[in-house]
Amino acid sequence: MAMVLFHRTTIGEARSIVRDGFQDADWDFGLRDAQTGEDVSITGVWLADRALGEDDGLHGDALLEVSIDVAEEELQSFELQGLLWNGRFWVAPADFVNLHSKTRILKVDPRSSSGWHAITDPDDESGDGSGQG
Repeated sequence: MAMVLFHRTTIGEARSIVRDGFQDADWDFGLRDAQTGEDVSITGVWLADRALGEDDGLHGDALLEVSIDVAEEELQSFELQGLLWNGRFWVAPADFVNLHSKTRILKVDPRSSSGWHAITDPDDESGDGSGQG
């Protein structure tokens, strides 16, 4: 059974991800090595079990829904436990995510995306996003 996870990003990146798949990125979540105290960065794609936003410190006008078809146990080694107090968070290799998932743009902030509804709303025959079609 597929797990539904979420990823927030820019509109341009969201379109690129849907078209070409995720790319690995280096992430710094303020983590430090317990022995050396050095900063630790993690390479991969971050995914969460809920839609994160600005209140969580993440910016981006597009929310992606990632349906990943793997057993929860397969994701376990990628989970960053305790990073979210009210959710779960993973950083998995892009190749793994792309191989096992389907991604779609779930939501776009309308304040930053004029014309988005005109493109995606099949009930709006006017084509201008006004709903007056």
